[in-house]
Amino acid sequence: MNTKNNINSKKINSIDFLCLFLLTLYPLTLILGNLFINVFTLLFSISFFYNFKERKDYLNQKIFYLLIFFFISLLINLIFSTNPENSFPRIIKLLFVIFFIFETRRFVQNYEASYMRYVYGSWLVIFLIITIDILFEITFGYNSIGMKSYMPGRIVSFFRDELVVGAFYHGFVLFFLSYMISRWSKNNILILLIIGVLLVSFIIGERSNFIKLFLSVLIFTSLVFKINYKIKIVSILFVITIIITLINFNQNFKTRYFEQIKTVFSVNGYSNFMKESQHGAHRDVAVNIFKDNLFFGVGVKNFRHESWKEKYENKEYLQTHKRYATHPHQVHYEMLSETGLFGYLSFLIFCLLSLVIAINSYLKIKNIYHLSSIIYVITSLMPILPSGSFLSTFSGGIFWINFAIMCAYIKKN
Repeated sequence: MNTKNNINSKKINSIDFLCLFLLTLYPLTLILGNLFINVFTLLFSISFFYNFKERKDYLNQKIFYLLIFFFISLLINLIFSTNPENSFPRIIKLLFVIFFIFETRRFVQNYEASYMRYVYGSWLVIFLIITIDILFEITFGYNSIGMKSYMPGRIVSFFRDELVVGAFYHGFVLFFLSYMISRWSKNNILILLIIGVLLVSFIIGERSNFIKLFLSVLIFTSLVFKINYKIKIVSILFVITIIITLINFNQNFKTRYFEQIKTVFSVNGYSNFMKESQHGAHRDVAVNIFKDNLFFGVGVKNFRHESWKEKYENKEYLQTHKRYATHPHQVHYEMLSETGLFGYLSFLIFCLLSLVIAINSYLKIKNIYHLSSIIYVITSLMPILPSGSFLSTFSGGIFWINFAIMCAYIKKN
């Protein structure tokens, strides 16, 4: 008897139906704000304990112990935090994220052949709505409900005053392409879709997220598309030609993608670029906080309290007066400054071993959604490129849903 089909064909109970319905709306919580993301995580945690006795075999997994290892490392770090009251809520929230991950894993494994297609289909619809809204804003200067970016050359879409739609786009683009590939076999149309999402990501104006998305799509298509390599090369060249054209005819794009970046490729260019940019000021203060708190950092969520201190002012950086931020805008600098060598090494062990387990599993089952989540996790953790805060609600919300899907397709021991 095929056990998998038996599991997927069984009648769904009301709790699972509600949670699956909520899962279809998950991208909307990222648009609506942190409160909705946290409520969503809490509801999944309740569902986790409701099904704990029946589903406790799902805890017998290496990935579970890696998550607990990372959580415990943050608890140990809490002892050395300069402001434990500030660090504690964010660390405890990670425990609820773990419950969310394993409840999502249960839904995917139980309903992979049935209800999960509605989840991915709903994500596709939301992704398309965001795409249309981005195109509307680039055309008229404001989005479909009147929201407008405060920064020329950047798109805000439905995210009010937060310039994070590029991070959202990066987080769900491969799920969108996976759904289209699984439902549509016409390569010509799929190639046009891929070209389209690359160009939309570019016009959003978030350079770091565009680079990450471009690499994600490039890796994904290289592994998934069985088409002539000449077509792939021609498609890439076409995208590059369109991007160069847009840069030449749009001053905002020219400033952000050419004039601000060209110094990087000159003599001592990267060093000079960092000394002139706000990201460089963030990096400098993060490095110095790390040096002053080598082993355990200043504690989770405490960069915001340390970065403003006068001792971290560095006149070599033109924007040192703007060094203050809630996080240093780079996940590796964030972990080094806030958790020190101990926390950073724990973070690396957690991430690298999780990816090893996931990739080994993917090589056996070759699930396209599994591949999508693995690629996202890899590209989101790239060094040097700016990023959102790893443990924040919004950026973490995008990372953990991808991580949850990655874990979901790791088969039982």
